Amino acid sequence: MNWFVSFLYTILRPALGLIILAGLLLYWVFKKKLLKEKFLKLIIYIFSSVIIFQSILFTILNWWLWSKQGLTQRFLPPYNSINYVLRYSWQHYWFESIVTIITAVLVFSGIYFLNKKFEKNLFYNEEKYLAALGILAVGWPNCLIFLCLVLFLGVVLHLISFLFNKGRNRLSLLYFWIPCALLILLLSDIINKYIGVNQFII
Repeated sequence: MNWFVSFLYTILRPALGLIILAGLLLYWVFKKKLLKEKFLKLIIYIFSSVIIFQSILFTILNWWLWSKQGLTQRFLPPYNSINYVLRYSWQHYWFESIVTIITAVLVFSGIYFLNKKFEKNLFYNEEKYLAALGILAVGWPNCLIFLCLVLFLGVVLHLISFLFNKGRNRLSLLYFWIPCALLILLLSDIINKYIGVNQFII
């Protein structure tokens, strides 16, 4: 039964991320504009809260399921140290969530401070929210592929602009964050098969 809990935990966040990102993309396409920053910030807060709540919920649910089965009861106090349950919960329900949120915060802060230093000439204001949201949606370690893909496309766009427009236009990653996050969500299994970022999972 524990495999079912792990399966639900694995599938819920990507499903939520897919719904949110697809909704943002459709809004962008039909309205020809992104949501305002305060709404993007609200989505990030809600998404982060859902990720933490999910970890708490499945930690409790896993404990309850173990307590209902004779064999797995032996993993719980007083038969075993609580450290075993804590290590299991950290590895299966907390590690990815915490590292994903930390990565989102670091990227958000990095974009914010870089933009502030260069007088908002590097990024649009919405980009820090889109980057963080993409990271929360794809999770760890897929966020590494997500960030590399966005940066790679940015470099390609820069080279094309340099060759044909002599770099006169302002270049931005604004249009890459949402599509790249969706692409990683949909093709993560295929991408991981060839790139192997799963080695970063404990």
